[in-house]
Amino acid sequence: MTDRETASRALEAILLVADQPVPSGLLAELVDMRVPEVDDLCREISAGYEVDGRGFILVRVAGGWRYQTHPDLAPYVERFVLEGQSARLSAAALETLAIVAYKQPLSRAQVAAIAGSTSTR
Repeated sequence: MTDRETASRALEAILLVADQPVPSGLLAELVDMRVPEVDDLCREISAGYEVDGRGFILVRVAGGWRYQTHPDLAPYVERFVLEGQSARLSAAALETLAIVAYKQPLSRAQVAAIAGSTSTR
């Protein structure tokens, strides 16, 4: 496996676990490459996903790179997200949510003082 293939795989792994867009500069440091090389590699990876017709894409957004679902699959993702969310909130969670909604911003200690308990809800 070449260094470029290893870097490509490393970029995929890093971006998969990132919870927000990752700047090219940070990616370059992590894979020991220059920023333009990282950007080229990310564009190649992204083009490969498009050619393969994947359900996700790699995009540059908000100053960094991130994975997101393919736009044409939004109806399926929405159905999954909306239909999969049938859990009910407990009374304690509803109370905490009401306090936060009414008094925000406030700390956990302030919520506990208002609720009259020392729980960490």
